[in-house]
Amino acid sequence: MPKKSQKARLILSSENKEQLQRIANSRKAPLRQVQRANILLRYSEDIPIIDIEKMIHVSRPTIYKWIEKSLAMGIEEGLKDKYHRPKEPVITEEAKAWVINLACQKPTEYGYAAEMWTRSALADHARKYASEAGHDCLAKAGKATIQRILDEHPLRPHKMAYYQERRDPEFEEKMAEVLCIYKEINLQNEAGKTGDTPSVITVSVDENRGSRPSRILHPISCQNRGSNPE
Repeated sequence: MPKKSQKARLILSSENKEQLQRIANSRKAPLRQVQRANILLRYSEDIPIIDIEKMIHVSRPTIYKWIEKSLAMGIEEGLKDKYHRPKEPVITEEAKAWVINLACQKPTEYGYAAEMWTRSALADHARKYASEAGHDCLAKAGKATIQRILDEHPLRPHKMAYYQERRDPEFEEKMAEVLCIYKEINLQNEAGKTGDTPSVITVSVDENRGSRPSRILHPISCQNRGSNPE
């Protein structure tokens, strides 16, 4: 019968052993690092894997994993965690279109009191209802994600733009004339209260819609307006 292959031995230098012992006895080092140091120390002492499992309370596959890594790459690498950058979910075009459509509507249509969306409110609503709408990629979307989607389109739902347009180039001149007319009318009314005879008579003219509201005429002009002299 062929003999079972034996695992390679882990031979530690005095420096490595001291380092592992220091980590194994540490109360501040991360638990996983303490466990790995203990695994490597026990294995270097030829303690069987089944006994290491009972001593350190770590599963056998995990013990084998860290032993094999240390044998292949060295003690330093055997103690390290491999860094895994969390992979961000891919935002689909359909999910982006859903956010854009949402941003184009008023929050009041969804039962909110606000008239305009803020990035926070939009992100909160997206996280709450994205999965229901079939867009799981937005289930954990934050303000930054929503902002990136909006930046791809000319939308600013959290901002309101104002503009002013001057339609009539003669507006200021007409406004001054109208204000003068009303001022003269007020002066006449004040004179009437004191019993004085006004020097002018106010005649309302409605020649066209949008015309000036009133004109100030002298009494003689009112008699001759629209009549032929005899």
